[in-house]
Amino acid sequence: MRITAVQDTDLFVGTLDAPRQLTRVVLEALSAPATVRIEGPLVETPVPASAPVGSGDVVAEVGIVFRAPSVEGGTYQATVIVESGGERATLPVRVTRAESGWTMWMISHFHYDPVWWNTQAGFTETWLDLPGAQEKRMPFQLSAFDLVRAHIDAARDDADYAFVLAEVDYLKPYWDQFPGDRADIRRLMREGRVELVGGSYNEANTNLTHPESTVRNLVYGFGYQRDVLGGEPRSAWMVDVFGHDPAYPGLVADAGMDSSVWARGPWHHVGAKRHTGDVTRQQFPSEFEWISPSGRGVLTGYLADHYVAGWDIERVDTLEESMRKAYE
Repeated sequence: MRITAVQDTDLFVGTLDAPRQLTRVVLEALSAPATVRIEGPLVETPVPASAPVGSGDVVAEVGIVFRAPSVEGGTYQATVIVESGGERATLPVRVTRAESGWTMWMISHFHYDPVWWNTQAGFTETWLDLPGAQEKRMPFQLSAFDLVRAHIDAARDDADYAFVLAEVDYLKPYWDQFPGDRADIRRLMREGRVELVGGSYNEANTNLTHPESTVRNLVYGFGYQRDVLGGEPRSAWMVDVFGHDPAYPGLVADAGMDSSVWARGPWHHVGAKRHTGDVTRQQFPSEFEWISPSGRGVLTGYLADHYVAGWDIERVDTLEESMRKAYE
């Protein structure tokens, strides 16, 4: 019986009041069940983990608690203790205390680029029917009709599934073509499982356009999302436009929104982290109050790793790798 690896994680079990940080202990093949715990001057295991019989590597997830005066981010001496029948194996280690109390919620969303990258009809419905379409799109890039239907079907099958819909340039065609889904869309909005965001016809490119076009974009967007579909758009959704008019936050605040989200802006392509490897050149926080010259503004979230962070999560083979990519 041998301990081959010990891995810190930032994962927790237990309750909010009594969280236990998971540490993974990898054992060589076990011929009998074992118990695993980790003990040290500032570390204890309230409930030892069980390791089953196995011919290959066996992984035990041990929930540990750090005692005072340990601090988050600190690394502490401990000993891994494995007991099976009359056998006992130990390994001295150093374990790092992670920060508890954080939960990441993954909310599905998509957007698309009618007119400049494909026609509105192509993005909405006929993309897969066009000659050469398969060569110009990635496997997860489906038409808007396919994507909206996939979200609704997932929500019907899974009571925990939630998603976001944004642009009227696909919402209206879908609403018109599939009246049988209207009741479910409105029910999901009432349940808080689908949110309409944007409050505009599409993601407005405000950088080189007259404010009147932005106002009209909001009038038509709000008119449809709120007054036709029954939604309550509160967040301006600007994840893929190439620059931002300083007056924009004042206009969306006047329209009734209280937040905005964008991914481009100071970094045209894929965010500060992906351009430079870190965020040290980013000269403002990822969450800030965006104030227009009018004095009006909205709370804004800047996606420092861009919206393509989701691609990294999708392109790996295991849940473990996806979790690591999400954490990065």
